[in-house]
Amino acid sequence: MSEHKYQVVIAGPGSVGKSAITLQFISQQFIRDYDPTIEECYKKHIFVDNEVAYLDILDTAGQEEYSSLRSHHFQNGDGFLLVYSCDNRKSFEEIGEFRDEIIRAKDDDDVPIVLLANKCDLPKTDQQVSKKEGQDLAKSYGYSFLETSAKSVINIEESFAQCVREIRKKRAVNNAPQSTTGGKKKKKCYLM
Repeated sequence: MSEHKYQVVIAGPGSVGKSAITLQFISQQFIRDYDPTIEECYKKHIFVDNEVAYLDILDTAGQEEYSSLRSHHFQNGDGFLLVYSCDNRKSFEEIGEFRDEIIRAKDDDDVPIVLLANKCDLPKTDQQVSKKEGQDLAKSYGYSFLETSAKSVINIEESFAQCVREIRKKRAVNNAPQSTTGGKKKKKCYLM
């Protein structure tokens, strides 16, 4: 696989705006009508930190009946945008389940994930999840956090760019030379 190619999977509960984020990123369009996604694939290239990134983007279904299909897609993902909606506490509470599903599918606790709080442009009175709650959850997992809005085009491109950065960090760690001594000095053994 090319070091400049990245498979980004967008995951999270249904109706949180995963497709709206994706379509805003791909075609600069905001779709108002909700039509449940089974899966949609897109390709786009962007520049992240002055380096090209070729993205294969998979927009996944949030509904429970598609969980087996999601697991297959999670296995192949390099990085993930994990999305909940600010105006839906249940979607926020379900993030842990999606995170666990990703970790099981990848068989790795250190997966490049960016947590997105979507619909951040809604009035505070309509929001059920505060920015601090989202930040605290992301921090507890060790993930980056962004507030997004597909409608108002807030942090859409930055979300994908941050996911690419997280994937690059993971690849750098995986490609780093491994010390066989665990950082400790080898003891010499003398035979007499």
